[in-house]
Amino acid sequence: MKNGRIKVALMSYAMDNRRGMGTALYTRRLIEKLIQDDRFEWYLVHFDTVDDPLYSQAHEILIPRIPHLPFGTRFIRTMLFFWKYRNEQFDIIHWFQPRLYPFFWLAPARHIVVTAHGAGDITAPGQFPFSRRVYNFLMKHFNHRIDAVIGVSEFGKREIIEHYDVPSKKVFAIYNGGGEDFKDLDTAGSQRLVSQKYGVRAPFILDVSRLEPHKNIDTLIRAYEIMRRESAISHRLVVVGAKRFGAEKTIALAKASPYANDIMFLDFVQQEHLNALYSAADLFVFPSLNEGFGLPVIEALASGTPVITSNVTALPEVAGGCALTVDPADANTLAEAMRRLLSDGELRRTLVEKGLVWAQEFTWETTVRKTVALYESLTHASSA
Repeated sequence: MKNGRIKVALMSYAMDNRRGMGTALYTRRLIEKLIQDDRFEWYLVHFDTVDDPLYSQAHEILIPRIPHLPFGTRFIRTMLFFWKYRNEQFDIIHWFQPRLYPFFWLAPARHIVVTAHGAGDITAPGQFPFSRRVYNFLMKHFNHRIDAVIGVSEFGKREIIEHYDVPSKKVFAIYNGGGEDFKDLDTAGSQRLVSQKYGVRAPFILDVSRLEPHKNIDTLIRAYEIMRRESAISHRLVVVGAKRFGAEKTIALAKASPYANDIMFLDFVQQEHLNALYSAADLFVFPSLNEGFGLPVIEALASGTPVITSNVTALPEVAGGCALTVDPADANTLAEAMRRLLSDGELRRTLVEKGLVWAQEFTWETTVRKTVALYESLTHASSA
């Protein structure tokens, strides 16, 4: 401890230049609130200089650079950071993004905390980079070097215990926030804004998901086609998210659709416009196959938008009975749920009212309070 304060190094690079990523948003929201707690000495650790005012509010540590290194750059730089600060001896180092490098246990800290979110790096379908395979190996075989692992739901906690063999006493479920960041905005005003800024014309169905296999956009497109073909509903389908592995297949599927002119993809929507986008939509559909939490569900509920989501992984837990949940692999069932929720005004009103109340349970203040309590329990246990 420094001056009686707990010294915490937050691996803040997880939020740098990663717009639209849930782990980046999680990192930013926690850091914004954590560094306001002056009972701690905060250090923000990252690889490259960025124009971010948060770094002026704590001790900034830039991980040493190595020019012209052909591969393994971040691994080597992380080892140099460990060596350079070997005498600093932080009380806690916290990794927010589920990425660890070999020899992470050499970190100059008494306690290591990792937010794993869940075990989606193992269980979610898709093609993952080599760094994820390394992370999975380290989590499974070297978790005895970690003092606490955070899952962002009870489902995520169970996944971590099951797939990484982490002892249950080391795994903690701490929900994401997000409910306080979104409001039930005026629908007409929101529709005007998103039409002017992004060319999104009402009425429309919305999904906010990266284009990668486990987000299941292909099934959503097929369900949308079925709904259009079998009903008089003519809403557009708008999908907001960066294009990742498998995006070409999804784009091709949309282009081949008889309703291609009504399917729109947006790579990115500015954070300050996202609330309006949710509130402008008549329906939010999130048919993901694997989520440790599913932050867009809470964002949509807080925006006063009725939600359909999957009945698997963490999504029923996060939706809390305030959304229609369906088998995400069944396009016909999803199509029927979409038709029903767009047609049944009473059901829409009921779900919206329940969702607005439920979403307020998920605040970053609560996430931070429970994270700080975890830090304190680790340091108190070691000093006892």
